[in-house]
Amino acid sequence: MKIIGLNGSARLKGNSAKLLAEACRGASDAGAEIQIVNLYPLNFKGCRSCFACKRKSNFYGKGCAMKDDFTQVMNDMLAADAWIFATPIYNGHMSSSMSALLERLYFSHCNYDAHERMVEREYRSVVIYSMNGNQQFMSKMGIENSCKYDAFLLEKGFGACKYMVANSTLQFDDYSKYHTAAVPVELKTKLSAELFPQDLNRAYELGKELATTHEP
Repeated sequence: MKIIGLNGSARLKGNSAKLLAEACRGASDAGAEIQIVNLYPLNFKGCRSCFACKRKSNFYGKGCAMKDDFTQVMNDMLAADAWIFATPIYNGHMSSSMSALLERLYFSHCNYDAHERMVEREYRSVVIYSMNGNQQFMSKMGIENSCKYDAFLLEKGFGACKYMVANSTLQFDDYSKYHTAAVPVELKTKLSAELFPQDLNRAYELGKELATTHEP
């Protein structure tokens, strides 16, 4: 089977990229073929509400009509068997690049006639989020509801979806270089050293599970 890994972070060696790499390693160890796509270097935007994907024409059901770098990504995703998304949480949501991808992917395959899936087969997926806030902050601000809704859209449109959140990640290698006086750096460093290896292991296991339980 083939799995597409999508990195929605501008940092190609950051927390999201590391978590994605582990998830893909788990899938690869389980026998999957892996393709990784970094979204930020690509030139594409979100849905422009042209409704070409909803018109009564020969184009209906064939995906997004906009032609840009997303077109090839979408084609590769639909040619694969499963997907792994990795994104930082910015302002309580997935990154703008990942949001634009999901916006285009979901809406162009959203059926207004019967509210059923338009794709011919199931695509299972995993979404991995990373954020510097802790679990208490995430719950207090309703961020987990946003993560759940992303998973709901993917499950509704394409197939079973699981997600995980890596909390209390470090934003910088050296906090002394930045204006971060209100940040409890010592505590964050301690938490990250404890939690991030566990998160990497969770990502690995999710990738492995995705590759072993998917039925094309």
